[in-house]
Amino acid sequence: MTTRRFGVLTRLAALLLVTMASPVAAERLGYPPEEFVARRKALAARLGEGLVLIVGKTLPNTATRFHQDNDFYYLTGNEDLNAVLVMDAATAEAHLFLPRQGDREIRADGKNWLTQGADAAARWGFASIQALDTAPEFLARKRTSGTQAVWVRLSEPDEVDDARRERSLTYGRRMQNPFAALPSEHALQVDLLRRTFPYYELKDVVPVLDRLRTIKTPREIAVLRENGRIAAEAVVNAIRATRPGRFEYELEAEATYHHVRHGVQIAGYPAIVGAGPNGLVWHYQDNGKRLELGETIVMDYGGALDYQVIDITRTWPVSGTFDELQGRAYACVLEAQKAGIAAMRPGATRAQTREIVEAVFKKHGFDPQFAGGAGHFVGMSVHDVGDPALPFEPGMVIAIEPTLQIADRNLHVRIEDTVLITDGDPVILTALAPKEPDELIALMRAR
Repeated sequence: MTTRRFGVLTRLAALLLVTMASPVAAERLGYPPEEFVARRKALAARLGEGLVLIVGKTLPNTATRFHQDNDFYYLTGNEDLNAVLVMDAATAEAHLFLPRQGDREIRADGKNWLTQGADAAARWGFASIQALDTAPEFLARKRTSGTQAVWVRLSEPDEVDDARRERSLTYGRRMQNPFAALPSEHALQVDLLRRTFPYYELKDVVPVLDRLRTIKTPREIAVLRENGRIAAEAVVNAIRATRPGRFEYELEAEATYHHVRHGVQIAGYPAIVGAGPNGLVWHYQDNGKRLELGETIVMDYGGALDYQVIDITRTWPVSGTFDELQGRAYACVLEAQKAGIAAMRPGATRAQTREIVEAVFKKHGFDPQFAGGAGHFVGMSVHDVGDPALPFEPGMVIAIEPTLQIADRNLHVRIEDTVLITDGDPVILTALAPKEPDELIALMRAR
């Protein structure tokens, strides 16, 4: 047996043991109150003066576990509905405003922090927790002479699977519909603040808040490492379940089971499991096609664990063997991704990684139209906040997903990993999912 063959089998055996064994613990990591206090202090230090006002979600999620507004959760750790944060940027003194609850609400949803006792504010790191209906008077009493800033979001909030810019574009497109040309809830909140408190100068907190969210804290990195492992193992289970005649949704089910079993609260985005021509649809969601011999599968699926998402994509053949074109295309994308990741070091830029990836595509004789390079930030949203023009810094977490598409052959090859930028070598958080062709094929043969 060759050394290479022995190495592949050794890694495969280790991988199967990891994914098949029952976990010692599947406990969610979560965050201590001190994490949110430190985030608020960091924001206050950058703003210096004025008040910060952030509104949490006002409606429950539909048909899924409640997921708080990202910015609100980032600063508070609170998951109550209709919550408002007011913070003095000069002192970082923070006040939380929550709805009063009746017996029926408590019975249905449990006690919010307002109802949890007089010591709740101290336990959660706030100067006070007050009833929501007192917030307008509280704000009015904070008025001083002269111009006074209130830092609010003038940009749209982001969602776990919807970036700020994407949400703004969605609302812009909705305005074309004469029956839906309405401002967003967020726009109405800003307008209400301007009309109710005309003596305050509203300033946009988003650029400063986004800069903080771009660099992950040690606790966030720990959560992302854990979620990267879970997401990679979930994809491995989907690969192992692949058979001609099965359906795309069966692979989704294998991955979803692994996510939930290991504590992932919600999907980071709808699972993409595209076989054959469905792989050409980049955000395909139906997942209803039967798997056929000769096709490749593109699977893009990660969950949100403790408000941190992982983005991972793998491509593999239904039959367990790439044909000649599939194999050449796959080798090109894999080489390009490895080269791009190697360049993801402090001081480098996305533009540099794009040039590297495109050069590999051209070397292999493929059109670099979709080649890409280091792409979007990853964090509380799968397309997380941050300035893409910034050079890489330690603590950034970025997805890289070079893509090769040959439409007339129903071929789409994409290999995506979530990468942590460090002071030294980049760390692939989703490395447990194999991507070497021989390891993929060995995994499928071992099924």
